[in-house]
Amino acid sequence: MLTVGKALNIPTVSFRYQNVYGPGQSLSNPYTGILSIFSTLIKNSKNINVFEDGKESRDFVFIKDVVDATILGIEKSEADYKVFNVGLGVATDVLTVANALKSAYKSDVEIITTGNYRLGDIRHNYADLTLIKSELGFEPKYDFNTGIQLFAEWVNGQEIKTSQYEASINEMKEEGLFK
Repeated sequence: MLTVGKALNIPTVSFRYQNVYGPGQSLSNPYTGILSIFSTLIKNSKNINVFEDGKESRDFVFIKDVVDATILGIEKSEADYKVFNVGLGVATDVLTVANALKSAYKSDVEIITTGNYRLGDIRHNYADLTLIKSELGFEPKYDFNTGIQLFAEWVNGQEIKTSQYEASINEMKEEGLFK
């Protein structure tokens, strides 16, 4: 995209969004991320199965921060022909996510560390925000705990459907991606 933009003299910007979450995301699709999966499991009074040892980490970024970063990229010419990481810039492990959601929903479901894993998963991933901060002045406004509380408040107002988590695990097993 950036190469074509340069060739045609059309300013383009690329973003690498990390694990985006927030109000409005699908709670019934097990492929939208662990916040949806765990929330749906908790709301269905099912235990949370955590892969590996639960210490694998990701960068969770609240949707409003994603919108702010995207607008900066669209409006500022300093962004032209560049690639920006968009995240919180903090690695949060899966056990922390599970416990935060369990607490936010005041649930007593169990968190079970299974040791299972998905082939191809990386252990840790979080964004280096150096470029987007220096070039566009982006600073995330929502820390993980604040974002989780806002997300949980929204989830509490939603109709929760049956979890599709088990079906997604079976699909991964059939494809040889689950160990």
